[in-house]
Amino acid sequence: MLFADDVVLVDESRAGVNRKLELWREILESKGFRLSRTKTEYMRCDFGTTTHEEGDVSLENQVVLRKDTFRYLGSMLQ
Repeated sequence: MLFADDVVLVDESRAGVNRKLELWREILESKGFRLSRTKTEYMRCDFGTTTHEEGDVSLENQVVLRKDTFRYLGSMLQ
């Protein structure tokens, strides 16, 4: 059994992240893999942009859980 973990998708817009996440899902599933809808999470990073998009990140119409912090390799990302 194979597992992949800690994949990062980055885009300047929520719509862009949704497109990339859907593409990632389609490619994985076409190769026989499955993207866990319950374990997929996202964190929004604001790098000083003045535009704030409303809405959710979703995967096949299922809202992805938003996190304010992540622990990665012992470091806390906020």
